[in-house]
Amino acid sequence: MKIKKGTILEVNHSRTGLFYGMAMKDFDTEKEEFYPIQVAQKKTVSGLNTEWKDGEEIPCRDILCKIKIVTK
Repeated sequence: MKIKKGTILEVNHSRTGLFYGMAMKDFDTEKEEFYPIQVAQKKTVSGLNTEWKDGEEIPCRDILCKIKIVTK
């Protein structure tokens, strides 16, 4: 699936749970191993040892995440 920069995404991450993110640049989910996504919600996303706030890039690996487009 091709994602355009600025697209809002619903990300279901196997380690950090469900959160909303925004594409930082254009990418293709079939060609990228790591998706360029930043947090796009006011609530902090918590991992095991790290927290990501609104606007911060969050690591999203293809095998750990399922993404769905919310807006284009």
